[in-house]
Amino acid sequence: MVFPALKDIKTGKPSYTLTVFITGSLIVNLKLILSGIEIMDKIKMSEFSGSDYSMAMAALAALYVGNKTLKKSKVEEKES
Repeated sequence: MVFPALKDIKTGKPSYTLTVFITGSLIVNLKLILSGIEIMDKIKMSEFSGSDYSMAMAALAALYVGNKTLKKSKVEEKES
C-alpha cells in the first residue's frame, strides 16, 4: 500500500521529505510513550532513553534540513 505524500505549504507540491519527517516523528514519539511498558507479562517494550530519542530526532531533522538546503542550492545555481 502506498501512502500519498504530504504537500509542502510553500510550493503546494507533494514533499516526500516532509512526509518522512512527520511520519518518523510520530513513530519516535510513540516509541517514547510506549517504552518500558509490559502487557500481560508477555510483551515488554524495551527502554528508550533520552539520548536514543535525541539521536532519532536529530537524524530525521538532518534529512529534512539537508534536502531543503540541497533544493535551495540547486535553484540558486539555475538562476545564475
